[in-house]
Amino acid sequence: SSSNMNRLFSLIFLVQALSFSYGFAPVSRVPTAPQPTALFAEDEYTSGKPVERGVSVDQDGKSNVWAIEPKMEVSTKSSEEKTQSALIAGGGLAAFAAAAVVILTNLPDPNQF
Repeated sequence: SSSNMNRLFSLIFLVQALSFSYGFAPVSRVPTAPQPTALFAEDEYTSGKPVERGVSVDQDGKSNVWAIEPKMEVSTKSSEEKTQSALIAGGGLAAFAAAAVVILTNLPDPNQF
């Protein structure tokens, strides 16, 4: 019975592994020439603004990848909104701490089992 269960689970595992694996999918063999891109190349326009990519490819096909600094944004929240957010976060933390204390102090004694 144990042997049959092992065979059944092995078969189910194998079928699942093969059905969800893209490792056996056919690959298109159409060659594509590398497209040289300029330094600080821009992707397609998104909502009218160009989007910087941190990638370039030179004429030899060597690629270069670099970091792009995130744009800095100035907070537009008022001090009242910041205080309210801090109070809500503090209240959530206090509720979590209280729940943890109640749960941990009421755990069953592990020595009685």
